[in-house]
Amino acid sequence: MTNRVVIKFGGANLASGEKVAQAAQMVADANYKEIIVVVSAMGKTTDGLLNTTLQIGDVSDGDYAELISMGERVSARFFCSALRARGAKAELIDPCGDNWPLITNSNFRNAKPDMEKTNERTKKFIAPLLGDTIPVVCGFIGKDPSGRITSLGRGGSDTTALVLAKCLDADEVILVKETSGVLSADPKIVSEARSLNKLDIREMFDLAQGGAKIVKPEALRYKQPNQMLRVVDFSSGNLSVGGTE
Repeated sequence: MTNRVVIKFGGANLASGEKVAQAAQMVADANYKEIIVVVSAMGKTTDGLLNTTLQIGDVSDGDYAELISMGERVSARFFCSALRARGAKAELIDPCGDNWPLITNSNFRNAKPDMEKTNERTKKFIAPLLGDTIPVVCGFIGKDPSGRITSLGRGGSDTTALVLAKCLDADEVILVKETSGVLSADPKIVSEARSLNKLDIREMFDLAQGGAKIVKPEALRYKQPNQMLRVVDFSSGNLSVGGTE
């Protein structure tokens, strides 16, 4: 049995109350000793927030990050409530709290993690919860050294998951997607595209760089050599097996 796992749910997996409930049940049923959950914004929430921000016009970078962070912040609250409703002990990890772990530079629209500070805070605030409590962390969001909200750019929740996994020496990272793992080709182009059981990390990086929307390419830089990374299909209902390693 894997001891410590980081599980990241994409926005499509959380697009409705029913899906949030299913995702929480998958976590509650998962056979892991220690679990950290990272969530994206629900469904198309970020697109809506971005459109509204654009319509306002001339929004500062700092305000931009603050506004579009709201999707993940709401999503994490729903997920915590769904876990508690299923008898699990969950704790919200939100940038407004003193226990926020992910510290970045001050590039509000595409921030880079400060690994030294993030590692220190993750070990101080997240590690002690594990085993007893499931921390639910807002993906995509950071805070700069002055405490201002930053964003990690599109796909930033993948970065959140892999950065936390690195800091916590997690055994495994699971990226839950609306796909049966990584496919051999784009199914819109190749009808015989099949799900791959295993993929070399360099091949995955090349695919991501080439536009495959499976994982953010920059996020893969944080993966540890001894860490398993799996892309799992949400519809399977089971986090422990299947997908692409």
